[in-house]
Amino acid sequence: MRPFLVTSWSGHRNDPDIPEPVRDVWKQKFRPSPGQPKTRQSNVDFALLDPEGKMVSWFDAVEPSGPGRSNDLVQNTVEQLKRASRRLGLPALTRLSKSPLALKLPEPPPGKLGLRIFVRLDDRRMPAYRFPVVEVVEMAPADWDALSWPSGRRSVDASQFKKWLSQVYPPGVMERVDPVTKKAYVITGVSGQLSLAPSVSSSRHRHAVAIGRVRLSDSGTDGFGYEGTLELVMTYAKQSSEVISMKGYFRGSYPRQDRQRPMTRLVPLEAVFESRPR
Repeated sequence: MRPFLVTSWSGHRNDPDIPEPVRDVWKQKFRPSPGQPKTRQSNVDFALLDPEGKMVSWFDAVEPSGPGRSNDLVQNTVEQLKRASRRLGLPALTRLSKSPLALKLPEPPPGKLGLRIFVRLDDRRMPAYRFPVVEVVEMAPADWDALSWPSGRRSVDASQFKKWLSQVYPPGVMERVDPVTKKAYVITGVSGQLSLAPSVSSSRHRHAVAIGRVRLSDSGTDGFGYEGTLELVMTYAKQSSEVISMKGYFRGSYPRQDRQRPMTRLVPLEAVFESRPR
């Protein structure tokens, strides 16, 4: 994106505090065009401003594509930036490299332990949701105490894992948003019981598994929530009760309102957990 400075705004068309550039974009975007067929529009727009804050150009992030051609979000953005660069008198943008970039997953701070979480909403109607979002939660030694080695089967309250289960929600920008503040609701409630029991052992390590149903609810006032099955596998040293490493999997159903029909769809929501760096 060099040499541009990037900022963003999220809101609705009836908000009283819409920034002026956004008003300019929407005034043009939603202006009726007599004789022109109505095209499908996305809810993400780009606006390019000059150093004085005046709009030079704007474009829909998902430009309509022709029959048989899929939309290329990246290539469309690059082409639009090239056009705007000429209007701003900027040097020509370099050609988009086709070589793959190295993907570096997030890690806990150096010297710290953490949990890396991959979350994906498997919504077949909206492919963007199906790309995983990756988060890292720093973990203190006490955060593992609830999963210490079980001498026998015991029940564990899932609320003790709120610190990291609170990351299990769809990666949509406006999936659940406070209508006044426009801030996304956060997970505030975790409930359920897991059954923790010893499993197989090796010459150096022993393992335990925890399985159960959990329910997650957010900070909205409408009682919204969703459930799923959580499965965890822990590794311990042979003579220690402390967790060395953990891997886990969550699969649940997330309720989404269908925009086409007055009904609620249950969309698969998945999360994978792995302790880091061990």
